[in-house]
Amino acid sequence: MAFKRVLLVHPPSNAEWRAVVPHTGQAYIAETLFQEGIEYDVLDMNLGYKMPDLLKRIRDFRPDLVGMSLLSMEYRKFYQMLTDVKSQYPDVKLVVGGAHVTILKDQVLRDCPAVDYGVVHEGERTLVELCRGLAHQEIKGLIFRSNGDIVYTGDRPWLKNLDELPWPRYHKFEIDRYIDTMTIYTSRGCPHLCIFCPNRIISPVFRVRSAKNVVDEIEHWYTRGKRQFNFDDDNFNMIRERVFAICDEIERRGMKDLFIHCSNGIRADRVDREILTRMWDVGFRSIAFGVDAGNDKMLKIVKKGETLAEIESAIKTACELGYDIKLLFVIGTPYETWEDVEDKVRLTLKYPVHDVHFYNTIPYPGTELYDWVVEHNAFLKKPEEYLNDVSCLVNEPVFETPELPAAKRRELHRYLAGINKKVHREDIRRKIGGPRAVQFLAKYLLNDWLIEKLFHQSIFFHKMIDKFRYRLAARKRAKETARQGSSGS
Repeated sequence: MAFKRVLLVHPPSNAEWRAVVPHTGQAYIAETLFQEGIEYDVLDMNLGYKMPDLLKRIRDFRPDLVGMSLLSMEYRKFYQMLTDVKSQYPDVKLVVGGAHVTILKDQVLRDCPAVDYGVVHEGERTLVELCRGLAHQEIKGLIFRSNGDIVYTGDRPWLKNLDELPWPRYHKFEIDRYIDTMTIYTSRGCPHLCIFCPNRIISPVFRVRSAKNVVDEIEHWYTRGKRQFNFDDDNFNMIRERVFAICDEIERRGMKDLFIHCSNGIRADRVDREILTRMWDVGFRSIAFGVDAGNDKMLKIVKKGETLAEIESAIKTACELGYDIKLLFVIGTPYETWEDVEDKVRLTLKYPVHDVHFYNTIPYPGTELYDWVVEHNAFLKKPEEYLNDVSCLVNEPVFETPELPAAKRRELHRYLAGINKKVHREDIRRKIGGPRAVQFLAKYLLNDWLIEKLFHQSIFFHKMIDKFRYRLAARKRAKETARQGSSGS
């Protein structure tokens, strides 16, 4: 069976960046379908669309295949949505993909009878082959139903040359309804061994796009007026020479006034003043470091592969150069004590960082952390419950350790929420600057309720603060250029 019309659906989620940015993975799927001449449409339900809107889009567009990318968080809600679609349109086939399917595989089809197909790992080529009508048994990475059985064809070989994939153009996305920052993935995969991270299951093989291919994408949007970009890779700076090559290519093409984020956490042990300076020269202004632990003991336990000295050096240097810095930590891994967490707080408050996230650690099936929790019978909730109900952003522990039992974990996350707000408040105060009276007034007005609304719930604020940070960086660049010109004359 071939499919000629595909509707791609991004289901509504309570995730942190809901409705702020488009689903880039789904945009890769859309662009691949477009290049292959397969008719498609897109509906991002995070933009305010409800179930009646989805059913109407199906009625109007008349797809023969509906695809949905699933998150584990609230997966039961998504299963119900798929069931409702199938009940209304029994002839429409349903295919699901994303991390939830990659981790649980055939369990998804067992739990949700409405689903016809599952796509494991990267979906671009698998979905095209499905649409072309290849025999299901010949399509690697596909889960399907056959005579009452659920069949998985096995993992598809990893695409080694990412330049072969067309990068997203967002033809049918409501692109103007998101923040004015284009998300770019310059690589895929993570070879590191962190015990808590599901990315080693989802995409364990590291692969990259060429510098030219990456900057082609930047230039495409640059010529259309975009100046703000976010490199959302797990390992943007894994290959030092490639980072320099991307910077050189940006400079060679004369693209000025860029504001580039690295929001997903780059490796601290692979940066130094030389590379951070070069990145700054071409427009990098915002960096997240995946720190995860606050001392060498815990860094070894979580298998981070970095030392605290390397992490501190990277943070210190980046702050000195003027970067907005975000620190990312996981809380409550095995053998971590309250004092170990205080080391994270001390590290955070030692530097003028822009943001900090203290994540509730979730044991995802297939990770070393999950195996530890099973072995020690440390679950507070069953996996099928917490995968649906609890995210890394929610103060609801799903396992406990002797060092940090459940009650202590809840207390700890409340304490860390206060640290998070303190960092936000101080960052805004520094950026406002001005006379002491103005700074005092700003600090007084920035109460906890307002900080919560601004930083976590307001797309308007995200748009506003991105523009503010971009203009601030542009002013700094203008001053530096003027200073260099005067010193050289």
